[in-house]
Amino acid sequence: MSNQQALVVFLRALVAAKKSLALYPPGSETAMAWIERLRRSLDDAFRQGLIFPIRVARDSFAWAGGELPTTDRALKGLRFEMQSRGIGELSIEPSVENWELQAMLELLNKPIEQLASITAAHSYLRDRAVVRVSVGGAGLGGLPASPALDTGWGTGTEESGSGASLAWTDGDALDLLVESILELVDKRFESLAYDRTGLLEWFQTVSRGGRVDRLYAAVNMLGAMAQGSGDREVRARTTLEALMLLPDATLAPFFTDCLLPGAASDLTAFNLLTQVTEDELRGIARHVPRERLVALTTELLEYPWEEGKRLRLLEAITLTLERGAEPGASPAGPALLSHQDPLLLELRQEIIDACRPDVLLARSADVLLALVSSVHPGEYPGFAADALAEIAREALAGGQPDLVLRVLRGVATDAAPEVSREPPTPTMLIRRKLAGPSHVSLVVDLLRREPPMGPMDVATEYLRFAGPEGVEVFTALLAEEPHRRVRIRMCEVLARVGVPAIPPLLSRLADKRWFVVRNALYTLRKIGHASAFPAIVAALEHPDPRVRLEAVRVAVQVGGAAARAPVLRRVHDPDASVRRAAISAVGAPGNDGAVPELRKVLLGPGARSEDDAEVQLGTIRALASIGTSAALSVLEAAVSRRTWFWRRAERRVRDLAAQTLSARKPRARVSPKAVDDR
Repeated sequence: MSNQQALVVFLRALVAAKKSLALYPPGSETAMAWIERLRRSLDDAFRQGLIFPIRVARDSFAWAGGELPTTDRALKGLRFEMQSRGIGELSIEPSVENWELQAMLELLNKPIEQLASITAAHSYLRDRAVVRVSVGGAGLGGLPASPALDTGWGTGTEESGSGASLAWTDGDALDLLVESILELVDKRFESLAYDRTGLLEWFQTVSRGGRVDRLYAAVNMLGAMAQGSGDREVRARTTLEALMLLPDATLAPFFTDCLLPGAASDLTAFNLLTQVTEDELRGIARHVPRERLVALTTELLEYPWEEGKRLRLLEAITLTLERGAEPGASPAGPALLSHQDPLLLELRQEIIDACRPDVLLARSADVLLALVSSVHPGEYPGFAADALAEIAREALAGGQPDLVLRVLRGVATDAAPEVSREPPTPTMLIRRKLAGPSHVSLVVDLLRREPPMGPMDVATEYLRFAGPEGVEVFTALLAEEPHRRVRIRMCEVLARVGVPAIPPLLSRLADKRWFVVRNALYTLRKIGHASAFPAIVAALEHPDPRVRLEAVRVAVQVGGAAARAPVLRRVHDPDASVRRAAISAVGAPGNDGAVPELRKVLLGPGARSEDDAEVQLGTIRALASIGTSAALSVLEAAVSRRTWFWRRAERRVRDLAAQTLSARKPRARVSPKAVDDR
């Protein structure tokens, strides 16, 4: 193995031990096991000739044997974490102790803000008396370096025998210098965001000479820096309070020309305005023309972000205008409308209602449906199909199934088979999209809600309009549904859909999962259509008794008299419940064809268990239901059969046979007591 490969194996072991150590308590058995693995990897690396120290370069690790580019994601992360802590060099001695390796791993797991410099890293190891592991900086900014820096690296010299120059280039130092400067600048602005006085002084400096454009850029920069923080609102309030302390000569052009025009398209300006208080908004209204505020209310109607905040901002601006805040240029004459004017109130309510997503979806659907129904198929705009499908998806996800059904009803007039239409009509394209997995899965989500009846009605109508393709997708989702309660509701929906659900249900009879086959048979039984019978006969031979039991039930339900012969084969089924169902199914009046097999069941081996007794009792009832002379003769034979007094199950069978026969042929009744006396 080459030295480079030895380094790769060691660094990967270091990454694995570092991550794993963070998951377990220090000193635990598992944590010690990971440290021991790292130690074994380190010993192997020493045996293969790995020479420390290892230098952390800009895009690689370097050591006396060469350079290892960090193309692996895990190694890139390790290099970044070491650089973030100011570590430019790592050295480990062969005699290192396990506890020293543990201290090194804990150092790398410390948050960066706690150990953001090589000095802190040095102190961390020194305080724990670690002497066989050392770290060094990149030789920048007076940071201390480890003794390994005295090897001649950075002077352009070559290690004897290696033939490789390991000079620490000026480009690496420059990159680290730039990163350090940027980090300091970022920290300065972060602290400034909480200092209203300092922020005001900075705003006054950048806006000197009437440069409100530079002031707006500064506000934007602070807003962008705050976006990823958890205290964005606090920073916005500090920024706003500092702005309001600027002189009127700066505020008037800043609000009029920068902040208010930008609020309709710039998220930072919008967020800043949403933080204003009622008094501050009146102060802003005094610095800008009234027309500018009115224009902003119109622009915010098209604003793409933050529905709730937009609505509150619109209300606040409207109330400010109604209460007569005096803008910079007062309009001539009194206001034409009072704040109680019905027209103004109606307009305000219309603006508020127009911002509700459900209303917007409904209006959009109406417009698109009108467009689809009014244009010639050859002139049909293709975007409308995609738009209606997206509206339906949003409505399903947002709990508006009535809107989805309205869309489906609007395109349901084109109900002819799609195979006969070339090219497909606009309504066919829409229905095809609504029958896709993304939409039908949302219909299934409706069935997971409580109460179920409303969503079940919606799902049934949806599938009827969506057509065979939608029913096929729904049936596939039924096969994958993990919750039994939801599966029952889905089966009920398919049963309500009726005959169109039969083909996809029949296709599921070949599934290897028994419960999928049983659910399909259960649904076919509820539909009760004779066209499903030929495929159901094969399910009578299914290896799972639960499937065979359901197959017997559905075969009798949809097959009628034709089901007697295939069901008769199941009267000898290994499962008692299947036998009972089959025996009950063939016990139809006058069905003499079933008597020979029922005779084998009743007069075969005696009842050895309660299950056997229940099967034979069911056989007696079936023979009585058949009622022919052949069936009654079997009952007579059962009555005449010898039984022993300790076999209670057999006595129950004989007694029921005698009672049944007595009811059918009272004069030919054979006394059970006489049989016992023989």
